Amino acid sequence: MIAMAARCFFHSSPKPCFSFTPRCSSSSPPAPGGKGKGKALREDWRERSKPIPPGGVYPAKDKCSRCGLCDTYYIAHVNNACPFLGDGMSRVEDLEPVVHGRGRKDSMDEMYYGVHEQLLYARKTEPVQGAQWTGIVTTIAVEMLKSNMVDAVVCVQSDPDDRFAPRPVLARTPEEVIAARGVKPTLSPNLDTLALVEVNLSSSSCYILCHCF
Repeated sequence: MIAMAARCFFHSSPKPCFSFTPRCSSSSPPAPGGKGKGKALREDWRERSKPIPPGGVYPAKDKCSRCGLCDTYYIAHVNNACPFLGDGMSRVEDLEPVVHGRGRKDSMDEMYYGVHEQLLYARKTEPVQGAQWTGIVTTIAVEMLKSNMVDAVVCVQSDPDDRFAPRPVLARTPEEVIAARGVKPTLSPNLDTLALVEVNLSSSSCYILCHCF
């Protein structure tokens, strides 16, 4: 299960751990270090953007991982967001300090797992029935919803007709999160929920918390 939980703050409040503030703008921000080649977007980029239709060819072509970005009007940002276009993954070194406040340390763990504060291994003593790894991530997401730490969780349920076909959803209830329990051993278009998050969780600032197995 891959889950992304978001909480919107209308007043000042402490930031949850392992969070960052996404930049919500009507134009593309310049790339870190001034290396970006992207042009500023028009104010009406959402209305003018044309998602890739079913069966269409994606910008990254055969390298595309079907992340879901190009299935929404956020395709307008594909040249800056896609790791398979332009400077690609080489932008990570510049982007990590922007997102996390620092780059990776020269250690085996951080070079492999990325920037983090602490690595923890955990399991539930009473597993969630049907979960893959005792349901620890599912339980964390459910408890965050119950305690109002987050407003919703982007998680991956299975297609009703094919349990191995991923179906990203914006879960607003514990039941919807629990329905996403279990690992989906396939690529998932999680980013096709971006527009849904923007519409349903609009606020002056938004903190994103990601958990993944």
